[in-house]
Amino acid sequence: MNDQQLKTMLKTVECGSLSTAEETLYLSKQAIKKQIDSLEEDIGFSLLVRTRQGITLTPAGEEFCRGARKILGEIDSVTRRCRELAFHEQTIRIENPYHPRLLLENVFNEFSRRYPYIKQQVILQNSSHFIEDILNDRADIAECIYHPELELSGLAYTILFPMPYKCLIAPSHPLAGQRSIRLEDLSGNRVGMLRKNPELSKQLNERCRDLNLEIFMNTDLQSIINICYNNGIFLSKAYYINSMQPLIAIPLETDLVPMGAILHRESPSQVVKEFLKVVRDLYPQGSMGP
Repeated sequence: MNDQQLKTMLKTVECGSLSTAEETLYLSKQAIKKQIDSLEEDIGFSLLVRTRQGITLTPAGEEFCRGARKILGEIDSVTRRCRELAFHEQTIRIENPYHPRLLLENVFNEFSRRYPYIKQQVILQNSSHFIEDILNDRADIAECIYHPELELSGLAYTILFPMPYKCLIAPSHPLAGQRSIRLEDLSGNRVGMLRKNPELSKQLNERCRDLNLEIFMNTDLQSIINICYNNGIFLSKAYYINSMQPLIAIPLETDLVPMGAILHRESPSQVVKEFLKVVRDLYPQGSMGP
């Protein structure tokens, strides 16, 4: 008997049928039945009566479930208290080349909710230092863009989600009414990027050789706004520029779609493991490597 069997049993009883529990638990009926059957075999008596209308508890099952709820509640309470003692005043150091908390805002918030006693230290750092800083214990994890070079870094990484490029323009710009912007639409415009971006720059140079483009670089927010209001266009990853109102962010049609990632040690500390667990809970479609 284990706590997962107890949780499955209680949730199935709450749902009233295996079919409803299947949808709620994201487990097949066979898997749910197997856990309950194993639990009943361990304790030596039946917990459920199965009918065409659903499931009901036996008298022994009702008493068992009351006790199971108390046990699981006590386990959760003890676990929370012990986690607070284990992680009290510990810090997770997160390197970020972008604006603090933008890439993983929801992860930061959920991590703070689960572990309010763990401090989060965000370090703004150039991406060229990420690998060195983690290897030399100056940081625990780093937010970054996945690149094949990460495979050779000696570190592990977790790929999160695609971060398509968008064009940041003023509401008065001629392209402001479009749902998306093609590379060809950039002809005759001043086009800039927030920071050095060799992949996108290469694509612009290769595909827009015949276009009249003036490419410039800038990292100052007010300068970006001023240039955009003078019919300039800024290109950046979608997560960064969505909140720069009153400017408009329009998707850029391009084959180049970078992937957001988290870089960390192959054998991370327990605090980092807890952070990565939150990441996987919120981004189950992500992948890990190497």
